[in-house]
Amino acid sequence: MTEENNSKVDKLQDTLNSRTRYHDPLGDRSGIKSSDPLSGGSDEVSEKWSSPELNEILTRERAPQEITPFMKKFFLFAMLFFVATILVGGLIFLRGSNFVSSKNVGISVVGPVTASAGEIIELGVTIENDNNTDLESVNFSVQYPQGAKDATDIANSLTFSKDEVGVIGAGDEEVRNVRLALVGATGEVKQFKFSVEYKIKGSNAIFYKDKIYEITIGTAPVSISIESPPSVTSGDTFTTTVRLSHSSADLLKNVMLRAEYPYGYSVISTSPVAIAENNIWDLGDFAPGTEKTIEIRGRLVGENQDERTFRFYAGVSDNGSFSPDFKSIIVSTQDTIAIERPSLGLNVNFNGESTPVYIAPAGRNITTTIRFQNNLPERVVNPRLELTLSKSAVDESSIQAHNSGNYNASTGRIVWNLTNNLGKSELLPGESGTVSLNFASKEEENLSPGQRDILLELALTGTPVSTGNRAVTVSETRTVKVASQVTLSSKAFYSIGPFRNSGPLPPKVGSETTYTVVWNVGNTQADIINAQITARLGSGVKWLDANSIANENISYNEETNTVTWDLKDLSSGSGFSSSGREVAFQLVLAPTAIQVGSAPALVTGISFTGKDSVSGDAVNVSNAAVTTRLSFDPAFIQGDDVVQR
Repeated sequence: MTEENNSKVDKLQDTLNSRTRYHDPLGDRSGIKSSDPLSGGSDEVSEKWSSPELNEILTRERAPQEITPFMKKFFLFAMLFFVATILVGGLIFLRGSNFVSSKNVGISVVGPVTASAGEIIELGVTIENDNNTDLESVNFSVQYPQGAKDATDIANSLTFSKDEVGVIGAGDEEVRNVRLALVGATGEVKQFKFSVEYKIKGSNAIFYKDKIYEITIGTAPVSISIESPPSVTSGDTFTTTVRLSHSSADLLKNVMLRAEYPYGYSVISTSPVAIAENNIWDLGDFAPGTEKTIEIRGRLVGENQDERTFRFYAGVSDNGSFSPDFKSIIVSTQDTIAIERPSLGLNVNFNGESTPVYIAPAGRNITTTIRFQNNLPERVVNPRLELTLSKSAVDESSIQAHNSGNYNASTGRIVWNLTNNLGKSELLPGESGTVSLNFASKEEENLSPGQRDILLELALTGTPVSTGNRAVTVSETRTVKVASQVTLSSKAFYSIGPFRNSGPLPPKVGSETTYTVVWNVGNTQADIINAQITARLGSGVKWLDANSIANENISYNEETNTVTWDLKDLSSGSGFSSSGREVAFQLVLAPTAIQVGSAPALVTGISFTGKDSVSGDAVNVSNAAVTTRLSFDPAFIQGDDVVQR
C-alpha cells in the first residue's frame, strides 16, 4: 500500500476517534467513481460478467440435450412390451388358458336337499376338469356327518371314505355315486364335505378342491307316544307306557330307546327287560308298520305340587354297539308328571337311612323306624299300620316289634293300632307319630342263592271324619338286600362334597364344569387282601384333584386315563360294624358338540378286585358308569345333566 493511501487511512481514523471532527455522513454521500481505486475495479468486474467463459456455461445449461434415434426406439419397444404383458396376463387370469388352475376344477352334487331319517338316498358327484392339462393321481374323498349309515347295512356308521380315480383328461369329467342313509332329529342339518386331490405333470405338489353339501332331516320314520298319569301321589307306584311306531317304507335296523328319569324316581320293573341300568332297550329291527311297546313301573317321590319330567330318545346303535350313550338319535319326546301329597304320609328309615333299597350284611340287626302323618285338613279316626315281611331271607327269631306292635308269625305281618299323644285312636290335621321294629337276615350259610332280598310291604289306613265309614289307604314298598361280600357305591355331586365345584349346570359346549365323584366300599365277611378299585375317565373329562377321609392312596395315570384306589387290605365289617372306606376326587368336563343332548359319562369301567384271605377266592365287583345325572345331589334338577349348546 502507498504512503498516500496510508496517510488517507490515518486521517480517516483520526476523524473517527475525534469528538469534534466527526460528522454524520448520511447527509453527505456521493457515488464511487469508476476510476477510484477503492471501487474495487468496476470496469474489470463488468468485463468478467460479460466474458465468453460465463456465456458458454449459461448457454450450455439452457440448451436441451439431443435424444438419439436409438433411445427413441428402445423406449418405444419397452412401452409396447409392457402393454402386451398386461394384456396377456389379464387374458390368462380371466380365462385360465394354457395353465392348470383349481378354478378350472369343479365339483357338482346332484341329490336331495331334504331326506327322512333312515331313508336311503343317493348323491351323484361330478368332478370336472376344464384345464388344458390332464389331472393325475386324482383321489376323491367324502367326509360324512354324524348319523350317516351304510345303505347296505344301516347298523354300520360312515365317517370317511377315499376313492382312487386316477387320471382325468383335459376337458373330461368323472362321476361318482354316494349311497347312504341319514339318521337324525327332524330339522337337523347334515353337512357333507367332498374333496378332490390331484397332481399335474412335472410337479410333485398336491392340489385340493373342496365342496360342501348340506341335507336337512325331514320327517322322522319313528314316532314316540307316552301314556302316563298326569299326576301321582308321592310314593305311589304307577306305570308309564312308551309306544314306538315305524311309518317309513325302509327297514330300520338296531333301533334303541333310552329313558332319562327325573330326580326322585325309582324303577321297580320294566317290560321288556332293559339291557342296561333299567333305561336302555334294544328293540331290534323295525320293518314298515312295526309298533313296539315298553312298560316301565316305578315310584316317584317328591314334595307337593312338584313337577318331574321324563325324557325318551329313540335312535339306532352305532356300528352295532349297544351303548347307553348312543349318538344316532332319530326322535325324542318328554312327559311331565305332577306330584301330589298323599292323604296319609309314610316314611321308612333303615338304621337312620331313608332309601327305597337298603343294603345290609348278612345276619346284622336292622333298626327300622316308620313315621306316619295325617296330611288331610280334617281329623282321621282309627288309624292302623300294617307291615308284612317276606320270610324267605329274614331271621324270624330276630323280629321285634315296638310301640305295641303285634307280630303274627304265620303271616309275617306286624299290626299297629295307632294313637296320638293323648292316647286317642285318631290323628288331627298335620299330626304325626313313629313306630319301630328290629329284624335281621339269616346268616350267610343259611341264605339261598336266589333269595337274598327282604321285601317290606306297608299299608296305612284311616277314616276321615267327613267320609263317614269310607277309609283311605296309602301303601309303600321297601327292599332290604343282603350284601354278598363287598358293597361298592359310586356317586357324583355338584353342590356338596369336599370340593367347591364351578361351571354351568346344565353343562355347555365351550365351557367347563367341575364335579365331585365319591367312592364308598364296605365288606361284610372275611378280610380281603390286595384290594383296589380302578376306573377310566369319560370323553372330555380331565382329572383335577383327590381327597379322602383317612389318607387313602388314590392316583391318576394320564397315559392310560385310569384312576386307581389302592385299598391294600379291606377288613371284615368295613362300612357296617366300623366306619366305611371312602375317597372323593374332582373332575372337570368340557363337553363337545357331539355330546349335545346327552348326559356324558364322568367315570366308566368302575371295578373292584381283591382276594378273600380265608378261601383264597378272587372277589370282583363292578359299578355302572357315573354320569352327569346327579341323582344323589340334593340340589339336582331334572335337565341339569343334559349338555346344551
